[in-house]
Amino acid sequence: MTIEAKKRSIADPSTPVAKFRIVSLALLFAAMAIAGPALADEHFADQAKKVLQSAYSSDAPGAVVVVSRDGDVVLEHAVGMADLELDVPLRPDHVFRLASVSKQYAAAGLLKLVEQGRVALDDPLSAYLPEFPVGDVTIAQLLNHTSGIKSYTSIEGYMTSDRIRADLDTDELIAVFAEEPVDFAPGEKYAYNNSGYVLVGAVIEAVTDRPWNEYLREELLLPNGIENTDAYSDYEIVPGRVEGYDGTPDEITRTSYLSMTQPHAAGALMATAGDVDRWQVALHNGKILGEEMYTRMITPEGAAAEEDYGFGILSGTWFGQPALSHGGGIFGFVTHALYLPEERLSVVVLSNRAMPGWGPQDVALRLAGLATGRSYPIEAPRVDWTEDESVAVQGTYRIDEEENRTIRYEDGRLISQRAGGPEFEVYPVEGDRLAFEQSLSWFSIERDESGTVVAVALHNAWGGDPERAERISDEVQVREGIDVPVEQLERLVGRYELQPGFVMTVRLNEGRLEVQATGQLAIPVEAESPTRFFSNLVGADIEFSVPESGPAESLTLFQRGQELHAPRVGDADEAE
Repeated sequence: MTIEAKKRSIADPSTPVAKFRIVSLALLFAAMAIAGPALADEHFADQAKKVLQSAYSSDAPGAVVVVSRDGDVVLEHAVGMADLELDVPLRPDHVFRLASVSKQYAAAGLLKLVEQGRVALDDPLSAYLPEFPVGDVTIAQLLNHTSGIKSYTSIEGYMTSDRIRADLDTDELIAVFAEEPVDFAPGEKYAYNNSGYVLVGAVIEAVTDRPWNEYLREELLLPNGIENTDAYSDYEIVPGRVEGYDGTPDEITRTSYLSMTQPHAAGALMATAGDVDRWQVALHNGKILGEEMYTRMITPEGAAAEEDYGFGILSGTWFGQPALSHGGGIFGFVTHALYLPEERLSVVVLSNRAMPGWGPQDVALRLAGLATGRSYPIEAPRVDWTEDESVAVQGTYRIDEEENRTIRYEDGRLISQRAGGPEFEVYPVEGDRLAFEQSLSWFSIERDESGTVVAVALHNAWGGDPERAERISDEVQVREGIDVPVEQLERLVGRYELQPGFVMTVRLNEGRLEVQATGQLAIPVEAESPTRFFSNLVGADIEFSVPESGPAESLTLFQRGQELHAPRVGDADEAE
């Protein structure tokens, strides 16, 4: 269960997220998309449907989308299948799991109690849950992920065990993580935390003497005409509830089972896309909270300010204007809710496919771009370059003192690769730009007076300053691995703990070293020396500390400018 979603799309598709779980891989630099006049609503709907048809297949799991402007719906559209086995297409009134989009509802519910004087943001948790062992955490720290309490979804092995299938009440779920050691002192850092939002729900229950979702439904949702949103039971008959799917586009599978009692206030709500749109319009237009409390909700503070996280909502910018959003992922479902206050634009994308391809966040941004007159290169016509024109951009480009990227022309294609990262095909579009397949990132090309390419700048979907890389050679510099004796590799095998509950397991697989982080797939690594290895999949280096004899004592992970030390804590074949 990934009940969370990162606040930004990836700045560079060669820098994938969620490989090594604790490392933030998103680089948040970009430049303005090409701006033009906003589409009239009728033309917007036509163009938006084309975007959805390009992102989702009609005979596979898909998405329901609602876009509104000033509270008036300008697009409500479904594409794809609600149930593959019964051959049922998606409809706009179908009900999806919202995953972590639920957090803004729970946060608003607790802030409503603060507004009423029944709770204070500076109150310690012990004032409401006196038995919980970390009682000095404040309510505000629960809301903005700075509590330091262990997130139960990151407890090693929990999400892949039968424990996630058990039906638990609030007290039983809290007991899962209550005795876990804290990750850091309250307020010291930001770390996305599902346990914190279970406790948000528990505080709501302690104060109101009602189930958290019942309180939200009766006090916040129904009064605002939001009728199809609730934390529905797994056993309840819910008209329009859709199936969730995992796997790959070529091998689609039904999602694994989890008890929906376990996401709790961190991610258990279900709703129609229309209901989420009505929620956004109500929340961001003063229907849920008063101005003072709403401002507090969308204003990041303390350690959470570095991550643009307020209380249950991300508060950042999109091409220089405020953007309020949250996404989520849970078994079989991925979701995104975006609101642009200056445009008074709400975009909701709910998908029942948790598999590779266009994600709801990028679909939402593409639709926001069409609605506001910003064109991403993915929407622009392709340009046919001659071989000479393609070769003219080939070379090695320096990002900074430590990192390069290369662009090479091979078999009629242009291939971009960040040092240590995977290869991605790019293609030329109007405006002397290179676009990525299935990505909103792009390169702008910088030329001198003679037309020679001197630099490329990487742009990101959210706007901001691009990452400029100066061309330092027209040759493509390639990092290559070396062979290391198996006897040396065997000394590196083991389990290394990056932080409590997050372990990197190093194994030998058919004579090659591979690394598997907690809850992630195994990643093969190449040797640069007998003790230093790199990954062409995740853009990471690993240096092992090896004594004169015996196994390695520790490793250090180098990734995206971070240096993380992990001591060896056991053998690779120990139970996890």
